[in-house]
Amino acid sequence: MISFQYRYTASSIWLVCLCLLLVSMLSPGPCWCKNTLERYFRGTDYELNVYRIRGKSLGKTILIIGGIQGNEPGGFMSADLYADMTLEQGNLIVVPRANFYSIVLNRRQINEDMNRKFSEPSRKNYEAQVVSILKRLIAESDCLLNLHDGSGFYSDTWQNPLRNPMRYGQSIIADCETYTNPKT
Repeated sequence: MISFQYRYTASSIWLVCLCLLLVSMLSPGPCWCKNTLERYFRGTDYELNVYRIRGKSLGKTILIIGGIQGNEPGGFMSADLYADMTLEQGNLIVVPRANFYSIVLNRRQINEDMNRKFSEPSRKNYEAQVVSILKRLIAESDCLLNLHDGSGFYSDTWQNPLRNPMRYGQSIIADCETYTNPKT
């Protein structure tokens, strides 16, 4: 019987480590996906978490915002589901709990309605600071989904207080008349 012994040297260990590193960098596995967390107002009642998920290949960026109004749990609970996913292509920015303190208190707002702050000049309160961050994230994005809860259902004609032309309820509202997918 032939016995073979191999002595590990420092150079052979480094060579193995280098090969493993190269294989992990060149493989199309999840190592290409880079998820990061940015924290604003850390350690305060108003902490804001921004999750960035990068896909395995380049593509468009979608921004998902939830929890702008703290008494609308469907928005922030839905956005939470996307905070730690893996993408094949493109980028995802998720702000699941944009108005964290109002969520904790189950209130629509703390000082002012954050959803109405986007067109106003910035004041120096909490809502204005968060909106400033959100505006910067919107500028980085190709598409924005701002998640809210609603009540009732839309109807062309008045049927009752919960089904009428003034209700949008759980629906998708587009902010443009048409959208053309360039791939179709």
